[in-house]
Amino acid sequence: MLQQEKVTKLVGWFAKAAVRHAEALEVMAEDLAAAEVADLTRYYRALQREGGVAELLCLLEDPNPVVAGMVAVYAMREAPERCVATLTVIAREPGLIGFRAQTALERWESGEWES
Repeated sequence: MLQQEKVTKLVGWFAKAAVRHAEALEVMAEDLAAAEVADLTRYYRALQREGGVAELLCLLEDPNPVVAGMVAVYAMREAPERCVATLTVIAREPGLIGFRAQTALERWESGEWES
C-alpha cells in the first residue's frame, strides 16, 4: 500500500473510532469506550510514524464535533493553538461533548497534560 493511501485509511479509521467511542460513552459502555481509546491511540501512533498527523489535523474542521474534538485531544502537543481553538468552540456545545471539551481544555491549561 502506498504511504498516502495508508495515511488516508488511518485518518478514516481514526474518525470512525472517535464516533464509536462517543457512542459507547453515551450508553455508558466503559469496556467498549476503552477498546475504542486503544484503537484511537494505535491509529494516532501509526499516523505519527507515517508522517500523517498533518492530514489528521484537517479533521479539526470536521462538522462532527466528536471527530474534531478527538483529533484536538490527540494532536494537542503537535498543534496546541489549533487544538485549543477547536476545543474552545466545542466546549460551547450542550451535553457531554461540551463538558468533555471543557474538561480537556482545563487539563491542558493546568499543565496536567504534560505528565
